[in-house]
Amino acid sequence: MARPDPQLLMTWTVVARMGSINAAAESLGLTQPAVSNQLRRLQEWLGEPLYRRHGRGVTPTALGKRLLRIASQIEGALADAETLRTDVQGLMQGSLLLVASQTNAEILLLRAMAIFQKRYPMITVRLQSGNSEEARRRIDVADLAFVEDAVVPESVPGITGKTLIETDIHILLNADHPLAQRPADEPVAIGELDGVSVVWREPGSGTRERVEVAFRQVGLEPEIRYEFSAGAAVREAVRCGLGVGFVSALSAMPADLCTRPVTPRIVQALSVIYQGPLSRPGEAFLMVLEDMIRAGAYTGRRREDP
Repeated sequence: MARPDPQLLMTWTVVARMGSINAAAESLGLTQPAVSNQLRRLQEWLGEPLYRRHGRGVTPTALGKRLLRIASQIEGALADAETLRTDVQGLMQGSLLLVASQTNAEILLLRAMAIFQKRYPMITVRLQSGNSEEARRRIDVADLAFVEDAVVPESVPGITGKTLIETDIHILLNADHPLAQRPADEPVAIGELDGVSVVWREPGSGTRERVEVAFRQVGLEPEIRYEFSAGAAVREAVRCGLGVGFVSALSAMPADLCTRPVTPRIVQALSVIYQGPLSRPGEAFLMVLEDMIRAGAYTGRRREDP
């Protein structure tokens, strides 16, 4: 044989440490002839004796002691591999990469990550946020991708998708804006926004895509004057009076901003897509997230929400 069978080396470690072939056979659950045969094969491969017999058992030769040190290193590496396997199966170690639209990140994922890290502190979780289009593009490297209004074609093999939450998109207003003076539950008609300055998210944003569709359905062509690549920038622009914006109805609002429903309703789905099969950390995270959603414990949820 070109290389020694690792099992032969493991047998040698037991024999050398116990100093007895019979005792080693009993420890290994083998017959004495089976252990002797393994030692013979190992000695033939090495080309030199591994041990000397004496009345009380066997004593390793100098070469046998050197091989014992080498075999012990292999034994340690195998033990480390078994520990790693146990840790992974028990979700004690590992890594998880999440990519997400900013709406998903802010409303769902940060709270879920906090819960997950308490349960599985040895798993490293990375979250990369952008927009829905960017999240879809990174599905080949991410464990889980969170997007808005995801439609996964059945023709795409190996891709699984599910909707986590369906909610509304509301208009975002500076507290001093005329539309903000209406009762909180009085909707703003999309047609009323003709000529109103709108602060938009960047192309690829799921929120923007849904709002553009809503504008065109009532015969308005969206005018793109202000465009920002982050939800925080949109909020600040609205705060500064550049125009109105659009956000998820579940987004938490600072005191100087407010939201109003719109009509016709703009429905938004927050969804997850992934390539199967999921890793064990991925399965565990999705379970934590879905439990959190069922409990209504996600970030931004208002008390009056059903």
